[in-house]
Amino acid sequence: MRFFLTIPLFGLLASAGLFFADLQTVMYWDTPSTAAVVHLLLLGVAGMAMVGALFQMLPVIAGAAIKEPRYHAFWIHLLMAAGTLMLVCALYFDIYILLHPAMLLLVGSLGFVVYLMLGKLLGVENKTPSVKGMILSVSSLGAGVFVAILLTLSFMGVDLGLDPSVLRSVHVHFMLPGWIGILVMAVAFQVIEMFYVTPPYPKAVTSFFPPALFLLLLLNVVFSSLFAAIVPFLDLAIALVFAGFGIVTIRRLMQRKRPVADATVWFWRLSMGSLVLSSILAALSSFGDFSGLFFASALLFGYFVLSVIFAMSYKIVPFLVWFHLNAKGVMQTPMMGDIIPAKKAMWHLWIHLVLLAAGLVLVVTPYGWKMIAALLAAEFLLYGANLVRAMRIYQSLKDKGIL
Repeated sequence: MRFFLTIPLFGLLASAGLFFADLQTVMYWDTPSTAAVVHLLLLGVAGMAMVGALFQMLPVIAGAAIKEPRYHAFWIHLLMAAGTLMLVCALYFDIYILLHPAMLLLVGSLGFVVYLMLGKLLGVENKTPSVKGMILSVSSLGAGVFVAILLTLSFMGVDLGLDPSVLRSVHVHFMLPGWIGILVMAVAFQVIEMFYVTPPYPKAVTSFFPPALFLLLLLNVVFSSLFAAIVPFLDLAIALVFAGFGIVTIRRLMQRKRPVADATVWFWRLSMGSLVLSSILAALSSFGDFSGLFFASALLFGYFVLSVIFAMSYKIVPFLVWFHLNAKGVMQTPMMGDIIPAKKAMWHLWIHLVLLAAGLVLVVTPYGWKMIAALLAAEFLLYGANLVRAMRIYQSLKDKGIL
């Protein structure tokens, strides 16, 4: 919960950073202030969500118990939050001396996540496709963190003999398609069927897609330095895998046995739809100087990530509150649907839909970025209020149990 409750705070900071950014930050990807806003979303929002989800998913999906989870979660969360804030301040306000402690804190926290989670996952005897996907995802995180160290040293002026643009590309590939993309796949293989009572994913998808993605990422590292002309074809293959996954998931949601579509179903639909479209645009932009297509693809990928986070947390958080109150023997434990009311989740969904529509304006003209920032802020405020409501219910009832 500490990870999830931090998500709206970083989301609001990202909204503020975008709102007060200048036009250069919005139009160009290689400015430090742009990198600051991006890392607020990818480390502060997506990173917190993914690490928090791993603490929940390892025991439930993989059967891998983490000893002293509260102790480990406390320190990982603290160091990760502090490191992210320092990194963002260093880039956004040009206080580059903060890069040194930021790198230490982030490498320490995320590096320990890799060590802790990967060790537990490798020790699982029955490695289901979800477990194997998690292993590849956490391995991608480790590779992405390592490349981030090299990239930060290069940014500090250390001559590594490596092209910074190649390092940046490899870092982005391991962190986005690798860590986040493969983790979403691994979790979806289990939770889509479990939460929404759908047919299972085809074995070809669960067995082939995550390792294929990881192999393509490794090949990307090799050919980025040796034969860059191959890289667009690798990116095309990555895009096709993601598009295939998105289409199969949408098909599974259409086949669910529970006909009622709550907000989380629509968040999943939006996430997969935006992933498919993002993949198509990314594939097209790989074979030419189509910066507009790449920009639209990047925005849609971010929308995909946010949609998955909202869909998962609106399932996980009510379950955690309900489960722990029941475990304490609390007789007044509310139903899961009353912990975060469906109406509040639907309000959030409507704002999220308006955000998607506003994104089309941003593709046409950069001057819509302040509207995007305002919508993001409204979305994270409502999301945070929903999470706080759930936490207050737990805090008010946790001491009333008979056990």
